[in-house]
Amino acid sequence: MIERRYRSDYPGEFVILNTDIRRGIKEQRREWIENTIEVDTSTPCAAVIGSGLERDDFDYTRLARHRGGQARRRRLRTYGTGSIWQDMQLDVYCGTDRSVLDNLQQKNYQNTTPVFTTARYCMMFPGQFYLIPFQPPVNDLAAAVYLAAFDGYKTIYLIGYSMSTPGNTSRWQDDVARVFSAYHMHHFILVGGPSDMPDLWRNMDNVECLTYRQFRTTVDI
Repeated sequence: MIERRYRSDYPGEFVILNTDIRRGIKEQRREWIENTIEVDTSTPCAAVIGSGLERDDFDYTRLARHRGGQARRRRLRTYGTGSIWQDMQLDVYCGTDRSVLDNLQQKNYQNTTPVFTTARYCMMFPGQFYLIPFQPPVNDLAAAVYLAAFDGYKTIYLIGYSMSTPGNTSRWQDDVARVFSAYHMHHFILVGGPSDMPDLWRNMDNVECLTYRQFRTTVDI
């Protein structure tokens, strides 16, 4: 289950380092991980990039240079997962794949972009990564969307999310739907061909579809 929570009310949390059972008594060693992230509230909307499958239709790397028009009113804070980090400098990266995290470190990507992952990897690489708050049990594609909603963005565009997107679990579309449902007061906009979007998403009241042409006009890019 995913609860609707926000970073503005999040001081941090305890994570369990290990659990021992001695003489029938459970003992846990825990550590407090403080929230040190401050979200740029001057940016009104977010874009979450899940894959590069439709880059021929829209070059999402342009969002790294996007200023959002007059007074930055259409500026998008960018979130991404998977291999998107190799293409552009995101505002936030979310991932739990050890090999990807190793590559990120080798390139020092985490020095310029906050990288969010599990408590295990935060402990394994102290000072390098940030904790995904409350670690909902969802696929990375859904976790990136969750982070954008958790950070307080009420309008979130999803790019590279469709039935063609490869997920690392068979139920990743269900995970994304769970985020939509938990944050039912937010507006999630699927960018791309409507016919390629799962009906599970399209039938939700807080979900809308835009073509890439409509998206370019809407965000002034």
